[in-house]
Amino acid sequence: MVSRSALEQDGQLDAWGDYIPATSSMTTSQENLQTCWLNQFSALKISGPDAERFLQGQLTCNVSDITVDTAHYGACCTAKGRIVANFNISFDGINYWLVLPASSADILAKHLQKYKVFFKANIKNCQQSHLILGQWTNDGIASHNHNVHRLVLSESRSLVIIEEGSSYLYNLSPTRDWRLADIAAGLYYVEGSQVEQWIPQHINWHLIGGVSFSKGCYTGQEIVARLQYLGKTKKALYYYRFEGTKTLPVSPELLSAKNLFDLSHKPQGDILMLRSQSQEQQNTLDLLVVSQGENPAEILYLTESPDFPLTLQNLPYTIEKDT
Repeated sequence: MVSRSALEQDGQLDAWGDYIPATSSMTTSQENLQTCWLNQFSALKISGPDAERFLQGQLTCNVSDITVDTAHYGACCTAKGRIVANFNISFDGINYWLVLPASSADILAKHLQKYKVFFKANIKNCQQSHLILGQWTNDGIASHNHNVHRLVLSESRSLVIIEEGSSYLYNLSPTRDWRLADIAAGLYYVEGSQVEQWIPQHINWHLIGGVSFSKGCYTGQEIVARLQYLGKTKKALYYYRFEGTKTLPVSPELLSAKNLFDLSHKPQGDILMLRSQSQEQQNTLDLLVVSQGENPAEILYLTESPDFPLTLQNLPYTIEKDT
């Protein structure tokens, strides 16, 4: 039986609040796939006869395209086109499930409540009733039953929503593994502290199908579409990496850095997500950064000194670096 309290007792949190399991005793004979508990994520369940019509008027994705076999990226914006929250969304035949950071789940629920008054739809934050897992898969098949929902993200990764106290057991890995995979995939989910700070194009949400430019109107659509067709975004999401030896210490202050710098010590990027790992004699840092949209620097620095140079990496949804 999987429960939040049992997991918390059997593990600890790292510097970023990601979960580190203390044991590997949670195994199953049905599948032994690498799995992470996404302890900082939650799910909103949207139900009711008007759920599709209600969400269609609020989300950037085309809700009508979502079937029980698919999972989509989506976002909810303010009238000014600023992201309240972005998420993965799926449909189990009755309910819509939105997976997103727990820090923004309540914020999104309260935001949607303001627009729900004329619709027969219900919004429930499932943080206490369900757990979110990230799993490396080998079949890429979506599935839904009464207490397990599998959202396929790619051929190799899926999100799994399981009911608290279910009998499904998994072999758990540190959550950092999943977050590193998100960085390499160029996937960033807005945290509660960054609500209304970014537009979808700033975090490349339009490049992964998170924005439909052919659907009808939704809140913020005019701003998002105008930028896409008539303007140029001055910011975009990029992946930077540092590789160094263990003799170069990575302090807690560096791991909580907020900006990247150029050689003239000017801030050139806002750090959205940073994770580190050590292997043998090497330290690596992986970061997702919102930087200059048209000409990102090939190398930036984690401090105002040149000790920690970070090199621009390719993202899977771009053919080449935007330089």
